[in-house]
Amino acid sequence: MNEKKKLAAASAAYILGLSPNVKIRGTQEQTSSLQEVLGASRNLYVLLRDCPGGPELSTVLETKSAAARRFEKSFGYTWPF
Repeated sequence: MNEKKKLAAASAAYILGLSPNVKIRGTQEQTSSLQEVLGASRNLYVLLRDCPGGPELSTVLETKSAAARRFEKSFGYTWPF
């Protein structure tokens, strides 16, 4: 399995609330942007699951989109979620 697929699988597990055991290597910028986009994606997932259409949805979505742009800048490909 290539690295992008491994990262996507571990990321999906984290977003869904699981605790995958993975080691991430990269630059400080990459690890920081990954951590940020994972947190933002998980927050969006939880909000959509628990309170779809809540008033904070647009703010959480904007935060996730900004984090995804930083991820793309750091890694060179788009965030799959």
